[in-house]
Amino acid sequence: MEKNEKSKEPKASKPDQTEKLLEDWNDVFADILNVLVCGGEQRVQEKYLVDNPTSSQYKASDGTYHEKMRDVCKEDIRNGVHFAVWGLENQTDINRVMVARCMGYDYASYDRMIKQTQDENKQNGNTAKFTEVLHKGQKLWPTVTIVLYFGTEKWDAPITLWELLNLPDWLKSFVPDYHINLIQIAFLEEETINKFKSDFQVIARFFRAKRLGKEKEIMYNDKKEWIHVSEMMEFFHTFTGDRRYREYKEFLVEESKKGEAKMCTLLDAFEKEGLEKGMKKGMAQGMLQGREEGIKDGRYSLAEDFAKRNSMNIETSMTQLGFSDEEKAGYNAWKAKKNKEDKKTA
Repeated sequence: MEKNEKSKEPKASKPDQTEKLLEDWNDVFADILNVLVCGGEQRVQEKYLVDNPTSSQYKASDGTYHEKMRDVCKEDIRNGVHFAVWGLENQTDINRVMVARCMGYDYASYDRMIKQTQDENKQNGNTAKFTEVLHKGQKLWPTVTIVLYFGTEKWDAPITLWELLNLPDWLKSFVPDYHINLIQIAFLEEETINKFKSDFQVIARFFRAKRLGKEKEIMYNDKKEWIHVSEMMEFFHTFTGDRRYREYKEFLVEESKKGEAKMCTLLDAFEKEGLEKGMKKGMAQGMLQGREEGIKDGRYSLAEDFAKRNSMNIETSMTQLGFSDEEKAGYNAWKAKKNKEDKKTA
């Protein structure tokens, strides 16, 4: 439907806070939709995207008002004509009532469209009959909600309303089904990931590598330069819980000035920090029990910390940290000795 000529054209969204979610940038938002909804075709253009309210109020059966909050929501307005409302919902864990939640988000969007259209009719002196709400032939625009799931375990919760309900077959014709558009980021194929043009390509590749247990092996070869560096670091901090992404934010911002804001740059810095800490720990222990033994303790402790932080086994950790075969073979004996010493001091 045409917008009222007197109304101002909404401005395209531009996050003004570095902490704002990466997906709120129009280039990233459009890229996600073009790959995951449009199969790689550039159907959604960032210049047409404007911020849509992420909060919507609704009136409950008891008469009280409640609020629903979306993660990211944008309206697609092309040459003054409403085309669609796009919403992204992020999940790190499986949610077994996500279907009902998304139904609420979509309803809130449609309810807002109805009120918006009523207001435009009123401004034009063309209010519809109270009982009809809108004029005959007036249409709303579609709302599409995409659920981005970043977990490394397969989603096993309902993705349709019928799956969520204890619904007998004879009632199905009276209960419309509803499904969520679930995208399991960690399970995307590399062919799909390569279609992303924005920073989200790095995000998708990272979670796939995390699922495969090959974060370092795969991400060390990721040479794509980041555009929204601060937001990327906040995104990784939020979705991995690893404090280092926040601690190294300023470092990577500085690297971006040299064109070196890349995952491989960041992993190099992480590894250097880990090795330095391991050496310092080893040297400190070496002062008490001999330098060689202390360094060994430090390196094995480093490998255990690295394995824990990255959810991998100790063998993989030692391989990624460059341990020799001799060092790997000596780990079990060292661990047994350490456990024995710990019991004595307990």
